[in-house]
Amino acid sequence: MGIFKRFSKNHKELDALLNGVANNAANNYKDAAQKAFKDFRNKFEELKAAGQLNEKQISYYEGMKAKYEQELKGFHH
Repeated sequence: MGIFKRFSKNHKELDALLNGVANNAANNYKDAAQKAFKDFRNKFEELKAAGQLNEKQISYYEGMKAKYEQELKGFHH
């Protein structure tokens, strides 16, 4: 499994954080969605800086980050 994990597009921890963003946004939990997105951004930057993500993962999560930035832009009280 080690070799396949290295080339996987998804990262379980980042996917879990994105799932929290999506669930909170879908349920209109604005503060929780913003916090979950902030947690995702921080973890993504941390993993990227540490070199723990491959190019395919970086590309995928950059796209997801842009998507949720746009979606949550007006998502506040």
